[in-house]
Amino acid sequence: MFEQLNKELVEIKEKLRVRQKLISNLDRTQNMLGEQSSKLKKLESVLEKEGADVKKLEGLSLAGLFHSVLGDKQAQLEKERQEYLAAKLKYDECKYSISALGSDIDSIKIRIAGLGDLDGRYRSVVEKKEQLISQSNSKNTSKLIELSEALADTQSDIREFNEAIGAGKAVLTVLDEVVNSLKSARNWGTFDMLGGGLITTAVKHSRINKVRELVHQVQQQLRIFQRELADVNSMTEIKIDIGSFVTFADYFFDGLIVDWIVQSKIVKSLESAVQVSERVRNILGQLRSDLKKSQDKSRDLKRQKQKIIEDAV
Repeated sequence: MFEQLNKELVEIKEKLRVRQKLISNLDRTQNMLGEQSSKLKKLESVLEKEGADVKKLEGLSLAGLFHSVLGDKQAQLEKERQEYLAAKLKYDECKYSISALGSDIDSIKIRIAGLGDLDGRYRSVVEKKEQLISQSNSKNTSKLIELSEALADTQSDIREFNEAIGAGKAVLTVLDEVVNSLKSARNWGTFDMLGGGLITTAVKHSRINKVRELVHQVQQQLRIFQRELADVNSMTEIKIDIGSFVTFADYFFDGLIVDWIVQSKIVKSLESAVQVSERVRNILGQLRSDLKKSQDKSRDLKRQKQKIIEDAV
């Protein structure tokens, strides 16, 4: 009877912890969605302004004629197009993020609903266990229950650390692709901003699209990693500096435009990707260290349980 109740309680506590994590994730994700929605409105205004600036210079507006007379219309047009392109990349990333966050919210709500009435089940099992303990004359019964619940908590910690590590490794997988793509692209030519689209060849066009899609993936994986880190930060002795990864795409695209158009080389975007990659690797090192501590604790608790069972008379 005791073993069955204990097994059921461990299962319910695990699900309660999963539910709490989902509720926390839902709250964080909804906050992120609100932030991104506000950001999209600002980016839309910026995009409209930058587009209007380009049209002014391309036409025979007063501003266009003014720059033409001064002899710097072409340079100014190039600058305005760069700013428009940077704004467009950030705007597209923000729209992608909003869509992804909306899907995340729907998925989390479904998972929470699928867990059912955990509170009612928990109260019922606890009442039965309290009766069992009060009726038992063995001091070992209470100790075994205590160890079993501590073991369940430790195993939940292990799961949390493994999930955070998995999220970090997923970030690195996509970041490595970004870094490799940028390294191979160091000798690309400049964008041809005059006629023929953004890039002069189909190959270059496909490469920029690939990098852009990879950055979308990186940003989404970074959000997941940040949520997982928030869940484990209370469990670790060495507090992990989570900071914010949500601006990675903005910094990346700013560097992308400046380097590819002005300098014809990949520097700032590559540096941004490498810096984030190094930061993620450092955090993973801390997570693996904490995971080992939890695994050691789990083994110790199992040994204690086994000893009580073996020594029982």
